[in-house]
Amino acid sequence: MTAPPDNAPLNGQIIDADGWFPGIDTAHVRKAVRIGEGTVTQERLAEAVVAGMLAGLKELSVWRSARAIEGIPNLEDVSPAQLAGQNHAVLLWRRIVTFYAAAELIDGHVDVTATDEALDRADEKRLTADNYRRKAYEAVADLRAIGLPANAAAPHGRNRVDLI
Repeated sequence: MTAPPDNAPLNGQIIDADGWFPGIDTAHVRKAVRIGEGTVTQERLAEAVVAGMLAGLKELSVWRSARAIEGIPNLEDVSPAQLAGQNHAVLLWRRIVTFYAAAELIDGHVDVTATDEALDRADEKRLTADNYRRKAYEAVADLRAIGLPANAAAPHGRNRVDLI
């Protein structure tokens, strides 16, 4: 099986976040998660990135506020650590938005036929969207672990459990 040709436009657009978190290039998201094999329009992709940012901002609001209170002016200044020549915290933010955006695109890209094959594809897409969300949650937990105060007991884990 060969990979389908990349029909997506090479140009992206930067979707600005809140100023503290950096903007995200839609071209990066398109290359990182190939969804729709060229059928996802730039407008749909931009909307998915905005939705990914909203989800990420919600998950990180308390953590971000604590860093701002500490006087940290932007995400890049949370950690000096670099990976692949890029700031570690910024890389995690990009993963968060990318995977939330991918889940959003998959959830919105459903088949309209009611055949058994289409139903099987819908189940597979739900699982794939859930996997993307899991990756986003992991990146959120990893980012929350950066910049913890020295007196913090332990970094946040990747598991979330609500006891009933």
